[in-house]
Amino acid sequence: MARVQAQLVDWDDRRGFGFARLPGGTDRVFVHVKSLADGQPRPKIGDELEFDILPGRNDKPAAGGVLVLGPVVRERFLSLHLATAAILLVTLQLGLVFGNVPLAIAAAYTLMGGLSLVLYVWDKKAAQSGLFRVSETRLLLVDLFGGIIGGLLAQHMFRHKRYKTSFQTATLAIVLVHTLLLGGLATGWLGAAARLTGLIS
Repeated sequence: MARVQAQLVDWDDRRGFGFARLPGGTDRVFVHVKSLADGQPRPKIGDELEFDILPGRNDKPAAGGVLVLGPVVRERFLSLHLATAAILLVTLQLGLVFGNVPLAIAAAYTLMGGLSLVLYVWDKKAAQSGLFRVSETRLLLVDLFGGIIGGLLAQHMFRHKRYKTSFQTATLAIVLVHTLLLGGLATGWLGAAARLTGLIS
């Protein structure tokens, strides 16, 4: 069965069990401390969990292979990921308008961003259904080579890879690279530097 995400709404830490509520419904899934995956911390009320739904006592649903994703964050329309993607996109468009960003570079960002979005969607669904996953290295490489805008949009829309510190650290580094690149192109600074280098050499 496909893995699901649900919020922990009841938890007795002394007895080691509680209940999670599936999104958009009132059905509750039994969660026992023994159902936590290896290395997972004990959950707290309000945490978002990811798990398999298994038949429990009296055929009531129970969780298995539970991952604790962390506290549920009420999604704001303008998340940090979405805001960053918007800034990069506006910078790219301004560079096009002022003629400082070549059309080929804008096309590359568009194509790679679309590819990144597709890969994130596939990996999210694969994680929930047990299909072949896209490696984190591949996701990050596509973002590095121009797919960062699509990657940030996917992380915002599907809340994918947003709780993994190492992945977010790498994403931040990629964002900084493309902020400098697009900023330099849009302002004409990189073009001027390239021309100056050409004259000197």
